[in-house]
Amino acid sequence: MSVSKFFEKMIGIQKQRTLQKQTSYRELLAGIVAGEDPNPVEVERLLAEAQKSIEDLQKDVDAYQRRMALKAQLASLPKLEQELAGLQQQISAADRELEAAEARYDEITAPLRNQYERVKEARSEASSAKQELSNTCKDEVLLAQYIEANNELERLMVASKQQETHAVYLENKAETSRIQSDRELSEADRDLRREQAGIFQKQAESLRASIKAREKEYAEVLKRRDEIEQQMVLW
Repeated sequence: MSVSKFFEKMIGIQKQRTLQKQTSYRELLAGIVAGEDPNPVEVERLLAEAQKSIEDLQKDVDAYQRRMALKAQLASLPKLEQELAGLQQQISAADRELEAAEARYDEITAPLRNQYERVKEARSEASSAKQELSNTCKDEVLLAQYIEANNELERLMVASKQQETHAVYLENKAETSRIQSDRELSEADRDLRREQAGIFQKQAESLRASIKAREKEYAEVLKRRDEIEQQMVLW
């Protein structure tokens, strides 16, 4: 055997052994990731042959796990692409249905909207006519009754607003007294504060009841004014 062939043979043997070591090391990684429990002696031998430490093995196991996870994700790609295509088809079909429905909606509502605007304008003109008829009424008795009803409505509204403001004031006073009662040192002072809170609260409730009763009165006067206005329109 020539010298060159000898070295070629030795190089081939070394390459084969290196490949075998790499294969064995990868099999070790795969086994650990799969949950296998390799022989510690065999692990030490493979680490020595691969010239790796236990820390290197741990890093390689982590990297192998990461690659396996990435491969699993990659393997799911065709199915995901197919699912996306199916969903897109459904979305496109829904879009077409929506476009058709919108076109049909516009077709139906366009004349209705036009009619709505015409009726709305006619209603405004009718309301203006009513107002003009009311304003041009010359019946002094009806005019006096209308003004009297308007003044009464204004009086009731002002009175309700004033009572509402005072009721809120009393409710705040009652709440303040209740808070202060908890801060008093003596039982007598606490009782006094609670008594004051009760008085303020009752006064506020009385005002609320008066406001409620006035609402009914306001509605009656408003109805009477509307009836007077109707008579002014028909005059």
